[in-house]
Amino acid sequence: MRVTNQIIGCQSLSQTYAVESAAFVLHCTSVFTQKGIDAMNTAGGALFNTPGGGHSAVFGPDGRRLTKEVDSQTEQMLYADLDMDLILAARCFIDACGHYSRPDLLWLGVDDREKRHRVRDSMEENEKESKTELVEAEKARKP
Repeated sequence: MRVTNQIIGCQSLSQTYAVESAAFVLHCTSVFTQKGIDAMNTAGGALFNTPGGGHSAVFGPDGRRLTKEVDSQTEQMLYADLDMDLILAARCFIDACGHYSRPDLLWLGVDDREKRHRVRDSMEENEKESKTELVEAEKARKP
């Protein structure tokens, strides 16, 4: 079976959509025959230039393929058992519509106050300055 970058890319997009939406995805493609290529005059083009192209599949909510690989030049019916519990498992792992979208649980803010950047010459100076800062912080806490 000849696998091209277009096929891999399309299947990767379907797998990504399955994971992002936590849903089952039917990746459906059609089979191109030499007769169709001749009729559409695509033999010299970058796409649709060789017979085949039938790489349909069913992907689960976790992105795994649930159907067997099919022959790219033969039309076939695909069957898959869909376990709806896989949707719940996927949504527990990545919940794109749940707590991520609740501002009372997750908030992204920006501190736009000006910061002073410091560059230290060596690790020794860095450690010495850290110890000095700790001592000064302790002194500031004592009444």
